[in-house]
Amino acid sequence: MRVLFVHDGPLFYDKNGKYYEFAYHNLLERYQMLGSNVSFMMRTNKLSKDRKYTQVPNEIEVISIPNFKSISSLKNLKKAKRIIKENILNNDIIVFRLPSEICQLGIKYAKKYNKPYIIECVGCAWDSYWNHSLLGKIYAPYSYIKMKKVIMKADYVYYVTDKFLQKRYPTKGNTVSCSNVVLNNYDENILDYRKKINKKIKEGKSPIFLGTAAAIDVKYKGQQYVIKAISELNKQGYNFNYKLAGGYTSQNGNDYLKKIAKKYNVEDKIIFMGSLNKNEMDEFYNNIDFYIQPSKQEGLPRAMIEAMNHACPCIGSNIAGIPELIQEDYLFKPGNVDDIKNKIEKIYNSNLDVICKNNFDNSKKYLKAKLDKKRKDFYEEFLKNI
Repeated sequence: MRVLFVHDGPLFYDKNGKYYEFAYHNLLERYQMLGSNVSFMMRTNKLSKDRKYTQVPNEIEVISIPNFKSISSLKNLKKAKRIIKENILNNDIIVFRLPSEICQLGIKYAKKYNKPYIIECVGCAWDSYWNHSLLGKIYAPYSYIKMKKVIMKADYVYYVTDKFLQKRYPTKGNTVSCSNVVLNNYDENILDYRKKINKKIKEGKSPIFLGTAAAIDVKYKGQQYVIKAISELNKQGYNFNYKLAGGYTSQNGNDYLKKIAKKYNVEDKIIFMGSLNKNEMDEFYNNIDFYIQPSKQEGLPRAMIEAMNHACPCIGSNIAGIPELIQEDYLFKPGNVDDIKNKIEKIYNSNLDVICKNNFDNSKKYLKAKLDKKRKDFYEEFLKNI
């Protein structure tokens, strides 16, 4: 069986024709549960030297779709439709990951040619466009309605949240709740390590390090609000610092946050870590005191689950799947600097050992063995009925 995975992407290519990714780990193994030959169809861009990527396995064929999402690139729409149609016809099973404009076109062809397909619902179209730009705000209602319609009519829908996306994009079909975030293992010793860190925090003798892992040139990730919040907190006598892990797509991608830090007099408190590999990310989580996810848009944030797996005390915006991960007391309104400041103070003054253990225990829901079983059962049901 030939399996085609469809999403907007992008993937990245080098001068030797090799493809790379930073958001599609382990998908070959996953989709080989459905068929032996796996292809990816999405947009592709030139490789950036400022980010660290994982090479796409050679077994995966990559089908490049030209960009047609902007006004200037609408001329590519006809070519994109031709490629999408051709590859829907040439494959046996299609996996569509929404939200995605390429998927919206592909689903029409899958229905027309009676191709069995699964929809993966990994985020909200409304949130994605509404927090993008002024033009995005205009397009958001239309995109939301389109996504809601195709999911409602789909026979098989894979949700990455337990509640949020199911409520916003319900379906009449068969479903599974199964995160795309996969933890391979956990270390019980991390709790003892965290207790030592928490003791130092309570002694108040050392600087306190917050951390966020996200692209730093995407404004809806919300790091600017944390910078403003720690500026206010430090005026009250605290010593908060902020580590930012994540790359950027433009040449001067971190200029915006640097300007914010300068404006609020915390330039020396903001540490840009850049794009980090797996081992470096483990070190990142182990060297922060609190993890904060200030996004205005998410599905189920990988970085927060990884931070929980490192027993980090976590706070986050009360959007999407974040409330499914952490306690309500440590949720704040996205973009609300006062609320962020108050929740940082609240967790600082809480019983950190209890929070760390709760987060660590909750992260075990995302262990690979547990998720593989749920996913395998769902795929077997799908294959049995096609």
